[in-house]
Amino acid sequence: MTVFEWLKASSRYSFEDITYKKIAFDRNIDDNNDASTLSVRDKELFTADIIYAAMILSPSKTSSQTDSHNNFEKVIGSENTTDAKLSLNKKLMLSIYETYDDPRFYILNRTKKEISILKIEDII
Repeated sequence: MTVFEWLKASSRYSFEDITYKKIAFDRNIDDNNDASTLSVRDKELFTADIIYAAMILSPSKTSSQTDSHNNFEKVIGSENTTDAKLSLNKKLMLSIYETYDDPRFYILNRTKKEISILKIEDII
């Protein structure tokens, strides 16, 4: 199994092949290498990168797509990511990036939305 095949098998997201190739390229790993050469660190960072691509670089809702020709038909179903799933994925992704001191951890931490607290006054 190649790194590319490992990446595709490790995700249920409907990415184009070039997305998986870019993930490997960004980590300076040849996607044609044998997956057995990957360290635990590589695999965990790839997992975080897949989540990053799904959460940050992709829409939270996608419509279904059907391609057909003669008797062949390929259907990719629609997908809607819930807030709970996004929150869980974000925690996992940040945890992996923090564990390996990856620059994306610091970038993502700086992009948190500031919470503004409203002053509440009781008027009697």
